[in-house]
Amino acid sequence: MPPRAHTIVDPRFPAELARLRRERGVSLRQLAAAVNHGKSVIHQLETGRTRPAVDIAARLDDALAAGGALAAMVVDVPDGGRRVAFLAVHPGRVDLTGVRALGEVLAGYRRLEDSIGSAAVLPPVRVQLDTIVSLLREVGHQVRPAVVDMAAQWAQFAGWLGIANGDDRTARVWLGRSLQWSTEAGNADLTATVLSFQGHRAEGRGDLAEMIGLSRAAREDPRANPALRAYSAGQEARGLAMAGASPTEVRQGLTQAVDLATEAAETPLPAWGYWYTPAFYAVQQGIVWRYLGEREARANDRAIELLTVGTAGVDETAENADWHGRHLVHLAIAHGRAGDSGSALQVLERARSIAVSTASRRLAEQIDAVVRDVGVSVNP
Repeated sequence: MPPRAHTIVDPRFPAELARLRRERGVSLRQLAAAVNHGKSVIHQLETGRTRPAVDIAARLDDALAAGGALAAMVVDVPDGGRRVAFLAVHPGRVDLTGVRALGEVLAGYRRLEDSIGSAAVLPPVRVQLDTIVSLLREVGHQVRPAVVDMAAQWAQFAGWLGIANGDDRTARVWLGRSLQWSTEAGNADLTATVLSFQGHRAEGRGDLAEMIGLSRAAREDPRANPALRAYSAGQEARGLAMAGASPTEVRQGLTQAVDLATEAAETPLPAWGYWYTPAFYAVQQGIVWRYLGEREARANDRAIELLTVGTAGVDETAENADWHGRHLVHLAIAHGRAGDSGSALQVLERARSIAVSTASRRLAEQIDAVVRDVGVSVNP
């Protein structure tokens, strides 16, 4: 028998359903008939009184020709949801089955963030972290190693969501806790990931020296998965390029990142590193070349080549993610620097649509900055 599912629903679903129905000129009764449900069910979905299942979300999407927008707002997490709810009430009864349930729910939130962006995901993740922190207070020493490892994974995700939302306090607090917990758990892969994310946070604050140092620390542990070390090496190279290091030093960092990425292709990824794909590495390297392109036209050409390949190769489930939108912004900058305002505008339009659909203020601000700097206009 397949496991029962816990459904995660984007809180914007009711309003988006109502908006699409009115925009299409479809009555409640007509839509109900189209999806084989009662009129009252559609009304309850639009008012948020009923949570949609994945199947009805897909049927509503088809009926309203929403192009996947509604369906992407509802994600099933196998089995774990009810078990996690039980643990929230009975934290002293956590066991390895409960820990696995927490992992299943976390995987669901990661998929949801890839589909709808980080802004809608952060609030419910914070609620789940309250449960996990209470578990750590209550759990016995036999089960604590598994719980603390899972807590570190949740905290790392919350820290990433803080970075993505421009919420530096959330990023600082949860990445700090994740580093503590991953160290206790002896999880070298997760420790390297957290260090690299702390480097990314430093980049957002403009502290390039800290960004470079943390990225270097993340890629130096030989126990860590080469995919994680490849990302950290690429981030270090980006920091060097942003800091105005010599092109030779930056290229040396890029070479190390490429070598580690090649090694990573032969190594299974940890669950929280699923985004480290060849396309992702192409984007990361393209961004480094984009910074080098501020001083050398040929480097900018290389940036366009890598960023075009990398953004085109993103998994379809992440095409609406706000981090993909930020990658597109880099591509638009490179096009603008090459004097190709038409391509820059086209890419910015794609990024703008992501910013709107994910309600990403940070991405919208980045797009506005490019519009000012590059001198192209994009529809609001």
